Amino acid sequence: MTTLGWVTGSIALLAFGFNAIFWSLSARRIRRWKKMIARRPDPARWPCAHVFVCLKGASPRLASTAAAVDGQDYPGEYRVTFITEGPAARDEAAAHLAPILPSLRRSDHVVAGRVMDSPLRCAQKNYNLLAGIRHADQEHREAEVYAFCDGDLHVQPSWLREVVRPLAIGESEASTSFHYAGSDDRHLMGALHGLAETCQSLAASVCRGFTWGGSTAILVAAFRRLDLGTVWASTVVDDLSMSRAVREARVRVTPVAQFLVRGRSEIENYGSFVRWLGRQFFFVKIYTPWYYRLLWSKMLLDVAALWLATFHVAYRVIQGDWPAEPWVAAMIVASASTLIVSFLAYRRLIPERPSVRAWFGASLLVSGASLLACADASLRRKRLTWRDKTYVLARGGRVVHVDGHDGPLDDPIPEKAVA
Repeated sequence: MTTLGWVTGSIALLAFGFNAIFWSLSARRIRRWKKMIARRPDPARWPCAHVFVCLKGASPRLASTAAAVDGQDYPGEYRVTFITEGPAARDEAAAHLAPILPSLRRSDHVVAGRVMDSPLRCAQKNYNLLAGIRHADQEHREAEVYAFCDGDLHVQPSWLREVVRPLAIGESEASTSFHYAGSDDRHLMGALHGLAETCQSLAASVCRGFTWGGSTAILVAAFRRLDLGTVWASTVVDDLSMSRAVREARVRVTPVAQFLVRGRSEIENYGSFVRWLGRQFFFVKIYTPWYYRLLWSKMLLDVAALWLATFHVAYRVIQGDWPAEPWVAAMIVASASTLIVSFLAYRRLIPERPSVRAWFGASLLVSGASLLACADASLRRKRLTWRDKTYVLARGGRVVHVDGHDGPLDDPIPEKAVA
């Protein structure tokens, strides 16, 4: 057995095991969720819910998004608050919302103001959410559930009912649902973005306590007990800072294994994708470092397995003794097949399945892009530019300074309606 054979076989075996464990855990927890739904009937009483939607910039889908959130088939009472940074006179999102708002039955609008003009040091989205919650507590009947939804998503009519159901039946104190990114023209970059979003959704079923800010619900009592308002008032991202607080307090989060919300991919090139994913990984690094180390390990194993396998095969063919070391060849095939088949299996979970050709191509590129994104996140230290603001971070992800500028410096995707 050659050294190359041992190295290639060992890495292929580790990559195979890592991916097999991830997929088996995802499948098991999705099955457990489905059994829970089948076993538990609808609650006798649905709690009063308040939905918060942060908006920023223009969005061609705002009218349909607002109508979908306002018109949920939720059996209980609920309200919706849209939050913008500024008023209609100087805020594009507020200007687009103004003509839509009168047609909505359960919705109102709050202007949060700029975080830089306040004593708080946190992300603008966090600041907007806190303003919306204050408004809801002061102006409306006190809610029992807070639900959060991004403003550029296509929301299913059953979204609120399904994310609140685990809370209403006592299954957990918080929930988060699956999401995916669609591409209208089904190009490769859209498939790559969709694959990454789907993997992040599945991670919610494996990583305990994970919440996604675009589709999350939490009991108001738990929100206040965890003092999440204070957490958000000093952090640069809403969902992973919530995930850290929830996990540390051992609060149970139910991953609702349905793709209830759909985003639209607007990534134009590979570099934009890597920068976007690098920012997501940066948030993981500063708020959940243990998961970040696991992420690094998985990316390294996947890329090393594919690269070493390719090198091993080429070397053997050049030497003229292929196939040699059959167990190494078997591990190479098993590892690569597990990686590709698992990505194609993710595609089958999505309601609007993308083309097989684009998805297959994305599955070959995503591991290398993810490794580059991990490196990008590792190089980011205490400074993060996101949209039209730059945040300076201290230890633990606490924001110590916020600067504003005229345009986005590090936002490769025009996430037009997400604050």
